[in-house]
Amino acid sequence: MRKSFAIIALTILAVVSSVATVVATFDCKKLQVVGHAYDLSALARQITLESNATTPPTVTETKYIINPCAPLTPEPDTVPEADRCPENAWVCRSVTNYKKGAELRLIEVNSVAGSKKGDEPVVEARVAGDEPPSEFHWKMGGAQVEKANWATDIKFVCDKRAKNEDLPKVMDFKDGVLSLEWSVPAACALDDKSGGDKKPDDGNKDEDGERGKSSGGFFSTLLTIFVAVFMLYFVVGVMYKYLVVRASGLDLIPNLAFWREFPYLCADFAQHIWDAVGGRRRGGYSVV
Repeated sequence: MRKSFAIIALTILAVVSSVATVVATFDCKKLQVVGHAYDLSALARQITLESNATTPPTVTETKYIINPCAPLTPEPDTVPEADRCPENAWVCRSVTNYKKGAELRLIEVNSVAGSKKGDEPVVEARVAGDEPPSEFHWKMGGAQVEKANWATDIKFVCDKRAKNEDLPKVMDFKDGVLSLEWSVPAACALDDKSGGDKKPDDGNKDEDGERGKSSGGFFSTLLTIFVAVFMLYFVVGVMYKYLVVRASGLDLIPNLAFWREFPYLCADFAQHIWDAVGGRRRGGYSVV
C-alpha cells in the first residue's frame, strides 16, 4: 500500500512540475512577441509621470507610477495605508488637489494595472510576413472602480534613435483605460536589422491573419492545454485504478495495454505515411 501511495504522490508531483515548466512567467529580459525575442530589461524600473491642470480655485495634479517589468515596490509604512498604491499594482494612478498656500489633498489612488498576486501583462502585436513587429502593445487589467474595469495599454515603438532613459507619453485616460506610448530602442526585436524607423501603414493590406499575441505564443498555449489534459487523464486514471479496481504497481497506469502497444502503432502509422508519400504500398506486420 505504501508503494502505491508513493506512486500516486510522484504522479501528482509530475503533473505540477510539468505544467509549471510549460507555463512561463512574464520576463522582460526574455520577452517573446509572435516568435521574435525582445529585451525590455533596460526599462525595468519605477518611473513617475506627472501632469497639472488648473481647476480654479485649485490645481489638480495627476501622477502615474509605472514599472513594465514587475509590480511596484510597496510604499513605506510612514504613508497612511489609505494613501498607498494597492499591493500588486504595476501601474498606479493618484490624483491630488490643492489651493495656493494650502496642503495637498489626495482625492484618488488606485491600480490601473495589476490587482492581485500573480497578475501579468499580455503582449499583442500586428505582424506582416516574417518581419519582427516594429511596435507592440503591453496590456494589463487593474482595479474595478464604480463598475468600470481600469486597465493600461502601453504601445511600445521600436526607435533606435531614442534612448531607453526616455519616458513614455500619456496619450489618454478614458473610461478607466490608460493609454501610453513608449518609443525606445528596447522595443526593437533582438534580430531586427532595420533602423527602427516606423513605416506607414498600408491601408490596402488585408488585416486578416496579421494579429498575433505573445504570452508564450499560440503553440505554447496549445501545448499547455494538451499537457494539462493529459496529466489530468493520467492522475484520474491512476486514482480510479487504485481506489476502485484495487490495482497496484504498473497496473495503476490507465489503459496500460494501449500504452504498451503505442510505439508499435506509431511505427505502423509512420510506415503507412512513408508508403503513401513514396507512391507504393508494402506489406507489413502489426502487433496483435
